[in-house]
Amino acid sequence: MARKLLVLSGLASVVLAVVTYAAPVAAIGASETPAHQESAHAEGAHAEGASTPHGTSVIPTPAALKGKAKVLAPPPGGWSVPSQRNYTITASCQPHAAAIRQGAAAWQGLREGGGTPVECVNGYIADCGGGSNVVGCNWGAGQRIALYMGGVNDDALLAAHEFGHDWYGHSTVQCAAWDSPTTVMSPSICN
Repeated sequence: MARKLLVLSGLASVVLAVVTYAAPVAAIGASETPAHQESAHAEGAHAEGASTPHGTSVIPTPAALKGKAKVLAPPPGGWSVPSQRNYTITASCQPHAAAIRQGAAAWQGLREGGGTPVECVNGYIADCGGGSNVVGCNWGAGQRIALYMGGVNDDALLAAHEFGHDWYGHSTVQCAAWDSPTTVMSPSICN
């Protein structure tokens, strides 16, 4: 009896994992992996110019999404990416270093030390290609990242989103969440 319960418990865990990580991608109609779906950004970053910024705005959570369950972290080891990158947390971000490292951990192959400087600012970012209430910006697919940590409820999600711009563009998802790389790459973080 105990063995049967253990097997059923294991099967339930597998089903939960599949539903948690696969269902959100299917729910948004994604038939391709995020790397295929958004590879135009990685290629387009060079075509558009090395300094093309990608801003992320904060918006109020739409009523249709309030109260919905959220996945609170990426899978262990992070999501796979096309290439390895490095980042450096600048002095302005030291109070937020743990959240930034948690956001970086969402992506396999993203390591601290050298590479993209990550700076923190004390207000909305104005020089990031337009938009209002811009809380994060990645210039040139990893040349420089700025974060306004006081503007969002989930600092690690904001960091994960901006790091994701090293490889991917914005998705069409309404609000960023931890469900998948596609949801992390939403152009809006809903508070």
